[in-house]
Amino acid sequence: MYARVASFEGGDLEQIRQRAEEAQASGTMSMPDGITRTIVFADRERNRRQFITFFETREALDAAEQQFESMGDYIPEEVRGRRTSVDVYEVVYEE
Repeated sequence: MYARVASFEGGDLEQIRQRAEEAQASGTMSMPDGITRTIVFADRERNRRQFITFFETREALDAAEQQFESMGDYIPEEVRGRRTSVDVYEVVYEE
């Protein structure tokens, strides 16, 4: 299993949450294929977040990269914040 960790600072956490809930409710939420799970960590005091998405294979993660990149086209920076890094990790232990 592999995890893609995208870090952001700034943005509007409540707008992110609201947009995600609306998209999920309307059926328009379009996450890349191959994602098995998503977790979002937030540090409200420093206005930072980490979006962690899990994939069964590195190939599935790599195939999803273009769709992740295009998300900036429809989620404005004042909502999503500024992406500060993207890292990929192999998950070597999970309980």
